[in-house]
Amino acid sequence: GIQVITVQDTLKPDTPDSIFPNNWISTHEDGTVTLYPMFAENRRNERREDILDVLEANNFCVENVMDYTSAEEEGIFLEGTGSIILDRVHRKAYCALSPRADEDLFIEFCEDFEYFPVIFTANQDVDGVRKPIYHTNVMMCVGDNFAVVCLDTIDDKKERKNLVDQLKKDGKEIIIISETQ
Repeated sequence: GIQVITVQDTLKPDTPDSIFPNNWISTHEDGTVTLYPMFAENRRNERREDILDVLEANNFCVENVMDYTSAEEEGIFLEGTGSIILDRVHRKAYCALSPRADEDLFIEFCEDFEYFPVIFTANQDVDGVRKPIYHTNVMMCVGDNFAVVCLDTIDDKKERKNLVDQLKKDGKEIIIISETQ
């Protein structure tokens, strides 16, 4: 099964989105913990070193910390598994580029972790204007044998075809959802 670890939030600083730690931290089977640069300054306050201690106290052996947070100083962001969808079995990483998902940093992540990058742009209608979707995980997810994808958000036909081809290559059943879903 999956072990779930609950960490209580602190009252100060005020971190209303701290219920979504996947945007600033991820853990990996080899014991690597990854820290990601966050777009919103108040989200950066969610990073707490004591959480690594909690992981270790719950039998997760931290072997290595990959820290990309210095990219914030340059205005470059990659918000964890909100921005990156990992297919850990097939070593592919999917990323919809946005102000919260920098292409160069995503490629660096893929090189560091030996993932094949699948890059595209996903947009949504906002008051009649197409604007980038802020996180990849709001328009797709990948399971063992399937992927749920909102293909309507990928306006570029070549990018859409590439995404579908990559998923099919890995034997995924593609479940298409609409932008309104």
